[in-house]
Formats: sequence, C-alpha cells, structure tokens
Amino acid sequence: MSMSLQLIPADLEQHRELLRNLWDFYLYEYSRFTRYRVSSEGRFPDPDVGYTFFRQPFRHSILLIVDQEIAGFAIVDVNIDSHFTGASNVIYMAEFFVLAGFQGLGIGEQAATRLFDQFRGSWEVYEMRDNTNAQHFWRKVIGRYMNGSYTETAYPEYEGIVQCFDNAR
Repeated sequence: MSMSLQLIPADLEQHRELLRNLWDFYLYEYSRFTRYRVSSEGRFPDPDVGYTFFRQPFRHSILLIVDQEIAGFAIVDVNIDSHFTGASNVIYMAEFFVLAGFQGLGIGEQAATRLFDQFRGSWEVYEMRDNTNAQHFWRKVIGRYMNGSYTETAYPEYEGIVQCFDNAR
C-alpha cells in the first residue's frame, strides 16, 4: 500500500493549536528519557508555540502529512552555530517526531530523506543517550542516505550522541 507524504511548512496562526497538541504527544514520548511530568490535570506544560516552533528566522517547522492525516512534525535549524562541534553554518535536526500509528511504515525515513534533500549542507542530528530507538533509526537512515559516509560522536556533557554528515554536493 502506497502512502503519500507531504511536508508542509507550519504556520503559527493556522497551526497553533495543532502544534500545541502534537507537542504533548512529543513530550509523552520524550518522558521515557527525561523528567517531564504532567500537571495535576494530566497535561504537560503548554509550550509557547511561537517560541518553540518559530523563534528565529533560521528555524523551519514542518508538518508531516500522510494521505491528508497528521503524522508528525520536524523542526530544522539552518545555518546555525553548532551546539556540539563549534562549527558554523550547520543544519541541525532540532526535533523530529512521527506519531506512533505511522511508525514502522517508512514514513520517518522518507520524511528525513526529503528534509536532507531540501536542506543541503553540513548536518548534525542529536539523540539522547538513553533513546536507543532514535539512535538506531538515525544510524539506519543517515547510513543509507550517505552510503555510510557520516561520523558519530558521543557527547557525555550533553548526555547523547551526534551524527554529522555533509550532503552539499
């Protein structure tokens, strides 16, 4: 069964509530590795959607849409100074989230590959040390995309690892 993936730039006014709701699911997934906790009402703290998704002109917030259904989001920061290596003009996968119902279908890999193609240059992708599923996913996706030509470095001070690659050519 073929699924149609669209990458749609998020709009603060049009997608504010959608992004706030997706952020709850994202934090739920992340709470496996962090101390994120819900309030007495059972909700994660509401994000400042404008700040989280649109705080700087270098930030690109993108909705993942599969067959007209919301499947997740990605946040890509372009031409920033690296949080890890000190390099300049880095493209950083700041956030990447695929809803559980779309995981394991190739949607994440297809979305990541399309984002890599859209934003050419020196990439950095970070995963938390304890998030072994994300590490496996990114090693597989980046490895296929770059035919194994990438580096991976552990950053204990950030409690995680970073894959670096350059697809500018």
